[in-house]
Formats: sequence, C-alpha cells, structure tokens
Amino acid sequence: MSKVTLYIRVQDGLSDWVGRAISWLTLGIIGVLIFEVMARYILNSPTIWGHELSTMFFGALGILAGSYTLRHQGHVRSDVIYRLLPRRAQALCDLVIFILAIVVLAVVLRMAVDFAYLSWEIGEFSNSSVWRPPLWPIKATIPLAVGLLMLQCLAELVRAALRLAGVTYQDPRDDPDGTAP
Repeated sequence: MSKVTLYIRVQDGLSDWVGRAISWLTLGIIGVLIFEVMARYILNSPTIWGHELSTMFFGALGILAGSYTLRHQGHVRSDVIYRLLPRRAQALCDLVIFILAIVVLAVVLRMAVDFAYLSWEIGEFSNSSVWRPPLWPIKATIPLAVGLLMLQCLAELVRAALRLAGVTYQDPRDDPDGTAP
C-alpha cells in the first residue's frame, strides 16, 4: 500500500469513526425529547433543560457530521455541468474548490478557536433558560468540527491532485470493506 493510499485511508477512517460516534447523539436527542414530552404532557411538569439540551445535541451533531458527509460525497453540489466535464477537468475543479475551502476553513478555524476560548475563559453560561448550562463545551465543538473538515478537505485535495496528474492510486472509496492491499 502506498503512503498516499495509507494517508487517505487513515483520514477517511477518522471521518467515518467521528461520523459513527456522533450519530449516537441522535438517540440522545430522541431520549431527551421523549422525556420532555412525557414530563410535560403526562406528568404536567415540564423540564427547564430539555429543549436547550436537545438543541445543543443537534448543533453538535450537525456541525461534527461535516467531515463524514464530505468523505461520503454527501454535500450538495451542482452536477449539471460538472458531470459533463472530462475526468481531469473535474479534478481541476475539485482542486480549486478544495484549495479555496481549506483557505476559508483556516480563517473560520482561527475565529472558532478564539470564540470557544473566550467562552471558556469567561465561563460563559446560556441565558436562554433558567437552567443556564455552560456554553464552552458546545462552542468547543466548532473548532473541532472545522479542523476535522479541513483534514478531510486535504484528503479530497490529494485525491483531486492525483486525478489531475493522471496518477493511478487505490482510492479507499472504491473498496468499502477496506480489505484491498
């Protein structure tokens, strides 16, 4: 296995692992909402934390799923013209897009780190409810998610560069079991 294939396989594996791990937040959201509905309508005693906690879980799920979605090519893309282009022209488009994405994400990462750090530094709490949970843990997921998305963009950039150069390599996407040498 070449070093490039190994790198892409490791990065894809990280994105897959994160995606599978955070998918469990869905059960957390469902559990919190079921509890909230039962407490509100059966026990006539709504919680002060249910809505806000489910919103935090959903936010973390949505933002952390970005690298998994990119790895599986699930982001929205206008394929009308792209699919008509030859394979190398597609690779050139991907190369430009992923270079721009990494640059933009680097700026967003810097801002997200400052945003999360300030929240942690001042001990920020939510003012949305009387529960007032700390906000720094949920805000810390933003730079984490941006960093993971940047890493997957880098793997996609490598794929595009190899396709553009006409280099043959074994793309782990072509081997969903990961059993090929």
